[in-house]
Amino acid sequence: MSGSPDLVLAALHWVEYVGLLGGLGSIVVRRLAHNRLPIHWVEPPMDRFLGVAFLGGLAVISVESLNAGALPGWERVARVAAEGLAFVLCVRGIPPVAPVAAFAAALLPFAGHAAAVQPSAGAIFADAIHVLSAAMWAGGILALATLHPPDGWRGAEANALLDRFGGVALVAFAVTALTGVLRASDQLHELSGLWTTSYGEVLALKSLGVGIMLVLSAVAWRRGVPLARAEAAMAVLVVAATAVLAAFPTPH
Repeated sequence: MSGSPDLVLAALHWVEYVGLLGGLGSIVVRRLAHNRLPIHWVEPPMDRFLGVAFLGGLAVISVESLNAGALPGWERVARVAAEGLAFVLCVRGIPPVAPVAAFAAALLPFAGHAAAVQPSAGAIFADAIHVLSAAMWAGGILALATLHPPDGWRGAEANALLDRFGGVALVAFAVTALTGVLRASDQLHELSGLWTTSYGEVLALKSLGVGIMLVLSAVAWRRGVPLARAEAAMAVLVVAATAVLAAFPTPH
Protein backbone atom coordinates (compact mmCIF):
# COMPACT_ATOMS: atom_id res chain seq x y z
CA MET A 1 0.00 0.00 0.00
CA SER A 2 1.55 3.30 -1.08
CA GLY A 3 0.55 6.94 -1.23
CA SER A 4 -0.98 9.22 1.38
CA PRO A 5 -4.56 9.26 2.69
CA ASP A 6 -7.03 11.95 1.68
CA LEU A 7 -7.70 13.53 5.08
CA VAL A 8 -10.97 15.15 4.00
CA LEU A 9 -12.29 11.78 2.89
CA ALA A 10 -10.94 10.22 6.08
CA ALA A 11 -12.95 12.68 8.19
CA LEU A 12 -16.11 11.99 6.20
CA HIS A 13 -15.56 8.22 6.37
CA TRP A 14 -15.15 8.59 10.12
CA VAL A 15 -18.54 10.31 10.43
CA GLU A 16 -20.21 7.63 8.32
CA TYR A 17 -18.55 4.75 10.17
CA VAL A 18 -19.37 6.07 13.64
CA GLY A 19 -22.99 6.55 12.63
CA LEU A 20 -23.34 3.16 10.94
CA LEU A 21 -21.58 1.20 13.67
CA GLY A 22 -23.43 3.07 16.38
CA GLY A 23 -26.75 2.43 14.65
CA LEU A 24 -26.10 -1.30 14.30
CA GLY A 25 -24.74 -1.44 17.84
CA SER A 26 -27.92 0.25 19.08
CA ILE A 27 -29.97 -2.47 17.38
CA VAL A 28 -27.90 -5.17 19.11
CA VAL A 29 -28.15 -3.52 22.54
CA ARG A 30 -31.89 -2.93 22.23
CA ARG A 31 -32.47 -6.52 21.18
CA LEU A 32 -30.45 -7.83 24.12
CA ALA A 33 -32.33 -5.58 26.53
CA HIS A 34 -35.70 -6.84 25.31
CA ASN A 35 -34.77 -10.52 25.61
CA ARG A 36 -35.69 -12.63 28.62
CA LEU A 37 -36.47 -10.17 31.45
CA PRO A 38 -36.90 -6.85 29.55
CA ILE A 39 -34.90 -3.79 30.62
CA HIS A 40 -37.16 -0.94 29.61
CA TRP A 41 -34.83 2.04 29.95
CA VAL A 42 -32.41 0.80 27.25
CA GLU A 43 -33.14 3.10 24.31
CA PRO A 44 -29.90 4.21 22.62
CA PRO A 45 -30.39 6.93 19.96
CA MET A 46 -30.47 4.61 16.96
CA ASP A 47 -32.17 7.23 14.78
CA ARG A 48 -29.42 9.80 15.41
CA PHE A 49 -26.67 7.31 14.65
CA LEU A 50 -28.32 6.27 11.39
CA GLY A 51 -28.96 9.90 10.43
CA VAL A 52 -25.27 10.66 10.93
CA ALA A 53 -24.35 7.61 8.85
CA PHE A 54 -26.56 8.78 5.99
CA LEU A 55 -25.21 12.33 6.00
CA GLY A 56 -21.63 11.08 6.25
CA GLY A 57 -22.13 8.57 3.45
CA LEU A 58 -23.72 11.20 1.23
CA ALA A 59 -20.76 13.52 1.82
CA VAL A 60 -18.30 10.69 1.10
CA ILE A 61 -19.71 9.80 -2.31
CA SER A 62 -20.08 13.49 -3.21
CA VAL A 63 -16.39 14.19 -2.51
CA GLU A 64 -15.31 10.96 -4.22
CA SER A 65 -17.32 11.92 -7.31
CA LEU A 66 -15.78 15.39 -7.39
CA ASN A 67 -12.28 13.95 -7.04
CA ALA A 68 -12.87 11.36 -9.76
CA GLY A 69 -14.84 13.67 -12.06
CA ALA A 70 -17.45 10.95 -12.54
CA LEU A 71 -20.72 9.76 -11.08
CA PRO A 72 -20.48 7.35 -8.12
CA GLY A 73 -20.71 3.62 -8.82
CA TRP A 74 -23.74 1.50 -8.00
CA GLU A 75 -22.18 0.10 -4.84
CA ARG A 76 -21.70 3.58 -3.37
CA VAL A 77 -25.17 4.77 -4.32
CA ALA A 78 -26.74 1.56 -2.99
CA ARG A 79 -24.89 1.92 0.32
CA VAL A 80 -25.98 5.49 0.93
CA ALA A 81 -29.52 4.70 -0.22
CA ALA A 82 -29.64 1.85 2.30
CA GLU A 83 -28.38 4.17 5.04
CA GLY A 84 -31.06 6.71 4.18
CA LEU A 85 -33.76 4.03 4.09
CA ALA A 86 -32.64 2.64 7.44
CA PHE A 87 -32.88 6.12 8.93
CA VAL A 88 -36.39 6.69 7.56
CA LEU A 89 -37.58 3.27 8.73
CA CYS A 90 -36.14 3.94 12.18
CA VAL A 91 -37.78 7.34 12.52
CA ARG A 92 -41.14 5.90 11.46
CA GLY A 93 -40.82 2.86 13.67
CA ILE A 94 -40.99 0.32 10.85
CA PRO A 95 -39.37 -3.03 11.85
CA PRO A 96 -36.96 -3.91 8.96
CA VAL A 97 -34.34 -1.39 10.15
CA ALA A 98 -31.79 -4.05 11.14
CA PRO A 99 -31.46 -5.88 7.79
CA VAL A 100 -31.36 -2.61 5.84
CA ALA A 101 -28.64 -1.14 8.07
CA ALA A 102 -26.69 -4.41 7.94
CA PHE A 103 -26.98 -4.38 4.15
CA ALA A 104 -25.51 -0.86 4.07
CA ALA A 105 -22.58 -2.00 6.22
CA ALA A 106 -22.01 -5.09 4.08
CA LEU A 107 -21.72 -2.86 1.00
CA LEU A 108 -18.77 -0.89 2.41
CA PRO A 109 -16.13 -3.38 1.15
CA PHE A 110 -17.43 -3.12 -2.42
CA ALA A 111 -16.12 0.46 -2.57
CA GLY A 112 -12.96 -0.15 -0.56
CA HIS A 113 -9.56 -1.79 -0.85
CA ALA A 114 -11.06 -5.28 -0.72
CA ALA A 115 -12.55 -4.74 -4.17
CA ALA A 116 -9.05 -4.21 -5.61
CA VAL A 117 -7.81 -7.63 -4.45
CA GLN A 118 -7.77 -10.25 -7.19
CA PRO A 119 -9.83 -12.34 -6.93
CA SER A 120 -11.96 -9.98 -4.86
CA ALA A 121 -14.82 -12.22 -3.68
CA GLY A 122 -12.99 -13.66 -0.68
CA ALA A 123 -11.58 -10.30 0.42
CA ILE A 124 -14.97 -8.60 0.12
CA PHE A 125 -16.67 -11.37 2.09
CA ALA A 126 -14.04 -11.24 4.85
CA ASP A 127 -14.27 -7.46 5.00
CA ALA A 128 -18.07 -7.55 5.20
CA ILE A 129 -17.92 -10.00 8.10
CA HIS A 130 -15.26 -7.79 9.70
CA VAL A 131 -17.50 -4.71 9.51
CA LEU A 132 -20.63 -6.48 10.77
CA SER A 133 -18.87 -8.15 13.68
CA ALA A 134 -17.18 -4.86 14.60
CA ALA A 135 -20.59 -3.21 14.64
CA MET A 136 -21.79 -5.79 17.15
CA TRP A 137 -19.11 -5.10 19.75
CA ALA A 138 -17.55 -1.68 18.99
CA GLY A 139 -20.90 -0.29 17.83
CA GLY A 140 -22.53 -1.82 20.89
CA ILE A 141 -20.03 -0.03 23.12
CA LEU A 142 -20.89 3.27 21.41
CA ALA A 143 -24.58 2.57 22.06
CA LEU A 144 -23.96 1.65 25.72
CA ALA A 145 -22.09 4.93 26.26
CA THR A 146 -25.27 6.90 25.44
CA LEU A 147 -27.29 5.18 28.18
CA HIS A 148 -27.98 6.47 31.69
CA PRO A 149 -29.03 3.56 33.91
CA PRO A 150 -31.47 4.73 36.62
CA ASP A 151 -29.38 3.02 39.33
CA GLY A 152 -26.02 3.67 37.67
CA TRP A 153 -23.79 1.14 35.96
CA ARG A 154 -23.37 -0.75 39.22
CA GLY A 155 -27.11 -1.39 39.44
CA ALA A 156 -28.65 -4.84 38.94
CA GLU A 157 -30.26 -4.10 35.58
CA ALA A 158 -27.13 -2.42 34.20
CA ASN A 159 -25.05 -5.41 35.26
CA ALA A 160 -27.55 -7.75 33.63
CA LEU A 161 -27.30 -5.76 30.40
CA LEU A 162 -23.49 -5.85 30.48
CA ASP A 163 -23.57 -9.60 31.08
CA ARG A 164 -25.83 -10.14 28.08
CA PHE A 165 -23.71 -7.88 25.91
CA GLY A 166 -20.45 -9.41 27.10
CA GLY A 167 -21.19 -12.84 25.68
CA VAL A 168 -22.12 -11.44 22.28
CA ALA A 169 -19.23 -8.98 22.24
CA LEU A 170 -16.66 -11.66 23.02
CA VAL A 171 -17.63 -13.78 20.02
CA ALA A 172 -17.96 -10.71 17.77
CA PHE A 173 -14.53 -9.46 18.84
CA ALA A 174 -12.93 -12.80 18.02
CA VAL A 175 -14.49 -12.77 14.55
CA THR A 176 -13.41 -9.15 14.03
CA ALA A 177 -9.83 -9.92 15.05
CA LEU A 178 -9.60 -12.98 12.79
CA THR A 179 -11.02 -11.25 9.72
CA GLY A 180 -8.90 -8.18 10.47
CA VAL A 181 -5.73 -10.27 10.32
CA LEU A 182 -6.88 -11.83 7.04
CA ARG A 183 -7.57 -8.43 5.51
CA ALA A 184 -4.29 -6.96 6.76
CA SER A 185 -2.37 -9.78 5.08
CA ASP A 186 -3.96 -8.75 1.77
CA GLN A 187 -2.64 -5.20 2.09
CA LEU A 188 0.69 -5.82 3.83
CA HIS A 189 2.55 -8.80 2.45
CA GLU A 190 5.41 -8.51 4.94
CA LEU A 191 5.37 -7.91 8.71
CA SER A 192 7.89 -5.10 8.28
CA GLY A 193 5.18 -3.16 6.48
CA LEU A 194 3.74 -2.30 9.91
CA TRP A 195 6.64 0.09 10.54
CA THR A 196 8.00 0.83 7.05
CA THR A 197 4.77 2.10 5.42
CA SER A 198 2.31 4.79 6.39
CA TYR A 199 -0.57 2.37 5.96
CA GLY A 200 1.12 -0.12 8.29
CA GLU A 201 1.76 2.52 10.94
CA VAL A 202 -1.90 3.55 11.00
CA LEU A 203 -2.90 -0.12 11.10
CA ALA A 204 -0.56 -0.67 14.06
CA LEU A 205 -2.11 2.29 15.90
CA LYS A 206 -5.57 0.90 15.21
CA SER A 207 -4.52 -2.48 16.59
CA LEU A 208 -3.12 -0.79 19.71
CA GLY A 209 -6.44 1.01 20.21
CA VAL A 210 -8.34 -2.26 19.89
CA GLY A 211 -6.04 -3.80 22.49
CA ILE A 212 -6.73 -0.94 24.91
CA MET A 213 -10.47 -1.40 24.34
CA LEU A 214 -10.12 -5.08 25.16
CA VAL A 215 -8.38 -4.25 28.46
CA LEU A 216 -11.04 -1.69 29.37
CA SER A 217 -13.79 -4.18 28.58
CA ALA A 218 -12.15 -6.85 30.73
CA VAL A 219 -11.96 -4.43 33.67
CA ALA A 220 -15.56 -3.31 33.19
CA TRP A 221 -17.05 -6.79 32.99
CA ARG A 222 -14.94 -8.55 35.62
CA ARG A 223 -14.77 -5.84 38.28
CA GLY A 224 -18.02 -4.00 37.61
CA VAL A 225 -16.23 -0.71 36.99
CA PRO A 226 -18.30 1.65 34.80
CA LEU A 227 -15.99 2.34 31.86
CA ALA A 228 -18.55 2.57 29.04
CA ARG A 229 -17.61 6.12 28.10
CA ALA A 230 -13.87 5.44 28.20
CA GLU A 231 -14.39 2.40 25.96
CA ALA A 232 -16.57 4.47 23.62
CA ALA A 233 -13.92 7.21 23.39
CA MET A 234 -11.34 4.61 22.43
CA ALA A 235 -13.81 3.08 19.94
CA VAL A 236 -14.19 6.48 18.27
CA LEU A 237 -10.39 6.71 17.92
CA VAL A 238 -10.21 3.19 16.48
CA VAL A 239 -12.90 4.09 13.97
CA ALA A 240 -10.93 7.23 13.10
CA ALA A 241 -7.89 5.05 12.33
CA THR A 242 -10.12 2.80 10.20
CA ALA A 243 -11.34 5.85 8.31
CA VAL A 244 -7.76 6.96 7.62
CA LEU A 245 -6.96 3.48 6.29
CA ALA A 246 -9.99 3.65 4.00
CA ALA A 247 -8.81 7.02 2.68
CA PHE A 248 -5.50 5.65 1.38
CA PRO A 249 -5.39 5.40 -2.43
CA THR A 250 -6.81 2.13 -3.70
CA PRO A 251 -3.97 0.05 -5.19
CA HIS A 252 -4.29 -0.88 -8.86
